[in-house]
Amino acid sequence: MTEPIHDTHTSTTGGARRAMAPATGRLALSDDRLLDELRRNARVSTRRIRADFVEVHTPTRVLGYVKGQRKSFVALRGDDPAWAEEIGRYPSESLAVEALRMRRA
Repeated sequence: MTEPIHDTHTSTTGGARRAMAPATGRLALSDDRLLDELRRNARVSTRRIRADFVEVHTPTRVLGYVKGQRKSFVALRGDDPAWAEEIGRYPSESLAVEALRMRRA
């Protein structure tokens, strides 16, 4: 028989942040909450340039491109595909778009 685990990594980290906030005088937000704020505010659109090449952009600027390569998708950050920087390889196009959206500057 196993006993339930009450202290998970997330709960102990959150507890430590809450305990440290009064000591440091700064409000500490959890990583999940910060990521939720970023996701909520980020509005991106995609435009298919070729069958294996997608542009990811906001209403004001281009965030990057997603290029299909064999069984993975490469997220490229930058407004010019010739000079864009690779930020990662992902198993799906939607994850690559999400990576560009989360890394907006």
